[in-house]
Amino acid sequence: MLVRDRNMKKGLLIGCLSMVILFAIFIILSPIFAMMDMWGLFAHASRNELEQAVHRSYKNYGLKGQFELEKYEKNYTSVGGFVIHGTYTENIDGKTYQANSRFEYYTRPSENKKYKKTDAEVDYEQNKKIYQAFPELAYLGIEISPGTSEFLKTLDTSITDPKMTALKYEGIDFQFNSKSGNMYLYDEILEENQRKGQALQGMYPMDAQYLFQKDIFIPEFQFRYYTPEDKKDQLYYAYLDDLESQMKEFFNNQPLPSGLYAVKIDKYEGDKLVNNSGGYYVKIENRQVVAFIKDLY
Repeated sequence: MLVRDRNMKKGLLIGCLSMVILFAIFIILSPIFAMMDMWGLFAHASRNELEQAVHRSYKNYGLKGQFELEKYEKNYTSVGGFVIHGTYTENIDGKTYQANSRFEYYTRPSENKKYKKTDAEVDYEQNKKIYQAFPELAYLGIEISPGTSEFLKTLDTSITDPKMTALKYEGIDFQFNSKSGNMYLYDEILEENQRKGQALQGMYPMDAQYLFQKDIFIPEFQFRYYTPEDKKDQLYYAYLDDLESQMKEFFNNQPLPSGLYAVKIDKYEGDKLVNNSGGYYVKIENRQVVAFIKDLY
């Protein structure tokens, strides 16, 4: 009897210890599994599933072009899921135009409102505008509209290079500024175009010069900045002060219409590119820089 009691107590002790050990292992491993899930290690989706999700995204907004999925990879960020890359194609006025598109696809079951949806599908459910879900198509709509290339060429050819040592003018592009306070005017054109059945679900055609006046179309001047030898070790804010001075010297008295312009800076030290993410804005009035802006909003 005593032997049996001892065996029972021993068994209970072993059972309790086993549960404690398992619980401890669970506590130790839970953050690891959570981290693995956060970084998308458990994400799974077939190519067909991703293609169908993208097609739903375009269909929601009434876009009628074709999408070709080129590649997809796991999204190793806190978002999880997959990143999808491909090309959207639409025939407009007898010509074929393309735009590179990127989607995020969510596969985390704990996020019910996003599960097995693209970011564009989530945007649609949140009543976001078509140009917010597909900014690359809004850009394309302006880019190929009649008058856009001519307007950009006029700005480009009007620039007189002052032959500055540190700052070299490279060329011109533009930005689509969907955060402008005047987007209601773009919306009015968009709705009218949609009523007429225009291409890109109304994002074509657009008047670039009119949108420029409303800070929606922002011409982007591209530069190379060659850091002077005596300024290679300067602090960031000293660099910004120097850059602002250079910008004013370049833009002042240029025959440019008053308005908001973007400036893209590729920073070099000698022949070596050290930073290509510099982005700034200048406000020009009466051929003079009146504001140097780091961030619009």
